[in-house]
Amino acid sequence: MNQEVGTALIGLGGAVVGAGATSITTWLSFRYQRRTAKETRLHEVGRLATDTALAKLIELQDLVEAAATSSRASREDREPWERTAAVHFRDINLALLRIPSDAVHERLIPMLALAKQYRYTGPRHFHYLRHVRTISEEMVNVLSAYVRGAKLPLPQEGFAAARLSVEAGREAERLRYERMRLEFEEIQAENPEEPDDIF
Repeated sequence: MNQEVGTALIGLGGAVVGAGATSITTWLSFRYQRRTAKETRLHEVGRLATDTALAKLIELQDLVEAAATSSRASREDREPWERTAAVHFRDINLALLRIPSDAVHERLIPMLALAKQYRYTGPRHFHYLRHVRTISEEMVNVLSAYVRGAKLPLPQEGFAAARLSVEAGREAERLRYERMRLEFEEIQAENPEEPDDIF
């Protein structure tokens, strides 16, 4: 009797161990399949997003090239290409946000923000167009390297010059507003307003 109970217990233990091993194997296999499916989906989303961003950047370059032949307007005038460029900037930003690469985000999101600040680069649309063209070419180079799986290229001299141009333009605008504020305060000090007699 004791031998039969021992044999039964051994058999039961073996069944439990076998079932446990099968469950663990099944769980690991399911987890691996789920991770693989997620990676495949992320890769596909990233590939489509990269293709979209590249296509929109090329459209932006074509827009800039077409506008460059006719645009000589001053800073105060808004031109049709700016409205179209704003749509491209939005679409490029949405595409970049779907690319599953922190390195791409760290490089391209600030570049796109810089491209959108083209109005700080000079008094005429010629300067704006040159700025947008320079930054968009940089972004195409980075995305092309990402697609090939190559190391992301370092910024070129044109990009550094464009950044400095924007920084100088922002500072000049800040100084201009500061001068306007000081002039307004001087005028206010020379001609103080009389308080209204409410009685």
